[in-house]
Amino acid sequence: MAEKGKKMENEVVVKEADFGDIELKISKPSLNADKTVSVHGNFAEIGNKIQSVVDRYKNTVLTEENVDYVKSLKKQFVSLRTGIERERKEFKKVYLDPAEELLNSMCKELLKIVDEGESALGKQLDEYDQKRKNELTEILSDYVAESVEKFALREEYATQIQLKKEYYNKTQKEEDSIADIDLQASELAKKQKEYDAGVELIKAECADAGLLPDAYVRELNYKSATEITLEIKMDKKARAEMLAKAEEGKVTIGADPDSEIAKQLAKATELNSKEDEIRERVLKVTYKASQAKLMAKFFTENHIGFKFIETNF
Repeated sequence: MAEKGKKMENEVVVKEADFGDIELKISKPSLNADKTVSVHGNFAEIGNKIQSVVDRYKNTVLTEENVDYVKSLKKQFVSLRTGIERERKEFKKVYLDPAEELLNSMCKELLKIVDEGESALGKQLDEYDQKRKNELTEILSDYVAESVEKFALREEYATQIQLKKEYYNKTQKEEDSIADIDLQASELAKKQKEYDAGVELIKAECADAGLLPDAYVRELNYKSATEITLEIKMDKKARAEMLAKAEEGKVTIGADPDSEIAKQLAKATELNSKEDEIRERVLKVTYKASQAKLMAKFFTENHIGFKFIETNF
């Protein structure tokens, strides 16, 4: 136990290690000649004081004699951090925030003027470019018309020629656009020729069988003419087999006896039976495209003559 009046070693340590009065003070910022900003304060002084304490205690071996003081010292470091942060925020509030707010406001006014000029000039340039594109569209449309005439394209094919985006590039050569339009028209002419050949082939296949070609022609949109003609041959074969069986009396060909069209035809048959002569009636038939072959089969298999007077396609 220490003698009375004699200082203990840890008491001396406490006195030597105490921070004492530490307060961060930051002065008003100043603008240098080179347009840099200087901030002055007692940073070095405080830094040295803190560093000396850190160096003294960072490797301290704790004992029963010094642990309470070290705990107290740690609380002082927390207070130092709080004080430094408080001073930083106060400096920012007094000097930086107002300056930033004023700077932003002044620059915002300048940017409004810049935006006005940029928008006005941009609008003029857009209008100028649109005018150029409109004039070019007229020129290109003339080339399209020439290609349509050159390759004898019908309207449904002519409308498929596109004025491509690259035609309007300033680096695009006019002769390259013309060549591409011609190429488009040439490819469409091939498709038109193939379609027409398919239609003629279908008509020829249907002609000797009394089949309606329209329903088959519609299939050219998603089938080849070869596929369709094979389908027609199969339908003709099936029809021939059915007619042969009908002649032998093995099957009865006709509409459903309960259907409306069968009733109407039955009345017509009853009237026709009174006089053995050919009669002609106008019959309006409404049907789906998918029912065209079925309708044609009904008339042909029952030996009823028909012809198209008017259609809606």
